[in-house]
Amino acid sequence: MKKLYYLIFIIGSLLFTVSSCEIDNYPLPDAQVYGSIIDSQGGGLVETDINSSTGSTIGVYELGQYAENPIRQTWLIKQNGEYRNNLVYSNNYRFDFTSCNFFPFTREEIIKPGENKIDFTVVPFIRIKNLSITHNASNNTIVATFSLEPGSADVRLSRVRLYAWSDMYVGENVKKSLRRGTGTALSQGVPTINFPPGTVVDPETIHTITIDLAANQGTDRNGFGVHRNYYFRVGALATGLTDVGTIKYNYAPYVVIPL
Repeated sequence: MKKLYYLIFIIGSLLFTVSSCEIDNYPLPDAQVYGSIIDSQGGGLVETDINSSTGSTIGVYELGQYAENPIRQTWLIKQNGEYRNNLVYSNNYRFDFTSCNFFPFTREEIIKPGENKIDFTVVPFIRIKNLSITHNASNNTIVATFSLEPGSADVRLSRVRLYAWSDMYVGENVKKSLRRGTGTALSQGVPTINFPPGTVVDPETIHTITIDLAANQGTDRNGFGVHRNYYFRVGALATGLTDVGTIKYNYAPYVVIPL
């Protein structure tokens, strides 16, 4: 009887080993996909937050044999508007852009083995133009001035913000929470200008946001008391749009200022 048990155990172990090998022998991803999110006006990169909650993402659906019930993959977009995924299976795919900082659309692409460069041309909700962020040493303030341009006549303006942080990943996701007064009112610790509902985006208006450095000289993560480079970035949030998902902030490139 013991011999029979041993025989059953050995056969079961062999079957498990064969089954495990079959699972492990699935082919590895054979394609890499990369590219840029490009502004339809001027061809610049459309910046974002590198975060699925506060930034734009790419919804990717693998089709082919999975076309009847494709599962959404979420690909992150880098802060500067570029993206890359090195672990992709060659196949047909649908790319879906909703809940971004530009007008939504979908597109299908054939991903071939090897490198695949795919750029997406988009229309941002808001473009931040004529940006200047400087340190006014005479009164120890950071001064940001800029104008805004709507991506369509339907866009309305919700708010603009001036973010500060200690590295390049500055924005709605990572920012200093200022605890003392600034020249611009604080909202959740960020210098913010809120606009009444229905505010039209006027390209002729120059917006100004300031940070009072003297009032924020702490040496903790939320202060400017340590001599080093600081990163500042302007964000603008659109409103008044339907069928676009969750609207994300539009951004200008960050500016580095040593303090």
